[in-house]
Amino acid sequence: MSIPLREECNPDDPSDAFVWALVGLPGPRNSPLLVHPDVLRQWSKHLWDLGFRHHPDAQLREYIPPARGVTHWLNGSGQWAEKGTARPPETSAPDVAQLTPDERANLVEQLRESGELGHLVDRRALEQNHARVDRAPAEGRR
Repeated sequence: MSIPLREECNPDDPSDAFVWALVGLPGPRNSPLLVHPDVLRQWSKHLWDLGFRHHPDAQLREYIPPARGVTHWLNGSGQWAEKGTARPPETSAPDVAQLTPDERANLVEQLRESGELGHLVDRRALEQNHARVDRAPAEGRR
């Protein structure tokens, strides 16, 4: 589940209206949501039932989601900032289809060196193990 943003929440749905405002609350660092989004929906409805409503013209701060990495609700690199603060440009991985063979080889080597490909087996590192067609040794035969 992605980090809920104001633009994505329905302001007329009590269970959705304030979920975005409960992201990255002050206090704990590097943790946008300390509780599951389903609980945030319950809290949103509770605030609605208490009479809370959002007034965009009175809003002074806004949440800036992470520019890098997954926008998952556990990604804590987003932050609250003064309303109107420029968002950093989003970054993404390169389209490897656009890379030259040499660039792709360089990328694979970087991933190997960083350990990202450690779970894969490199065939070049395997001992050659070929089956032989031969007769079984004569000793021990009856």
